[in-house]
Amino acid sequence: MITQGFSICYSPLSMLTNKSQGFITAIRNKDEKIVKKLLAMGVHTGMQITLEQTFPSFIIRVGRTRIAIDKEIASSIKVRVVSH
Repeated sequence: MITQGFSICYSPLSMLTNKSQGFITAIRNKDEKIVKKLLAMGVHTGMQITLEQTFPSFIIRVGRTRIAIDKEIASSIKVRVVSH
């Protein structure tokens, strides 16, 4: 069933605006250390994520944890954004 006004968007986290919310669909980076670092910080696929700030650094909230990351790392996180 399709509801009017409902859309789903997929995007790298670095391209979203402040206060965007969604679910992590993938974490991809050429540098495996970055992927491992995100996993160690509790950033996993399927988790809900909120982009709280984009400047001077990206501040994300995953669960009860707030994390500061740079643009390259933010580009590594792919997000499914649901807007109403």
